[in-house]
Amino acid sequence: MQSIRANCGAAIEAACAVSSVPPEFLAALIANESAGNPNAKRFEKNVLLELWDVLMGRAASFGSIDHDEILEFLFTDTATTVSRPSGWISTVLQHLDFLATSWGLTQIMGYEAIALGVPLFSIQSSATNPQIACRMLADFADRSGLDVKKDFSELFDCWNTGRPHARTADPEYIPNGLARMSIYKNLEDPPKAMSA
Repeated sequence: MQSIRANCGAAIEAACAVSSVPPEFLAALIANESAGNPNAKRFEKNVLLELWDVLMGRAASFGSIDHDEILEFLFTDTATTVSRPSGWISTVLQHLDFLATSWGLTQIMGYEAIALGVPLFSIQSSATNPQIACRMLADFADRSGLDVKKDFSELFDCWNTGRPHARTADPEYIPNGLARMSIYKNLEDPPKAMSA
């Protein structure tokens, strides 16, 4: 948690300054999701299959994202800042993979860029990823009747599974998050330089 504070503390404080999410919760979420690696990413094959079903008309939507929204993302030049391979088919397929990948400090899924109306690079950025996470946590809290200042177990659960009171893939996800919150909250501030 000391490493999270040293490497991500400024981004955490900036995000929480305009949110009701406590810094210790956001720090613990970062520790749970990426261990503080701003370049962390994880491709989710099952998400790709769900998105493909929407594109092929076998499903009406994936969460709140429908066919037309996915197509719009796939065919815009602002979908990513990553250099693209030659040929439009390769580009479109790469964009679809980006939607099925979790990104950054809090591992936000790429398809959330569509739902939130933000460019994909903002999810990938260590400066803006925590801000977007706070926005998503507030939305989870609002939809589930939770308080971002105290319903921490449920918020960890929402982040991991999409809803409160669901089974997380890692049974230690919530206990680890709560323990990391306590550790982060109790870290001492680094000593300040003394003036002469």
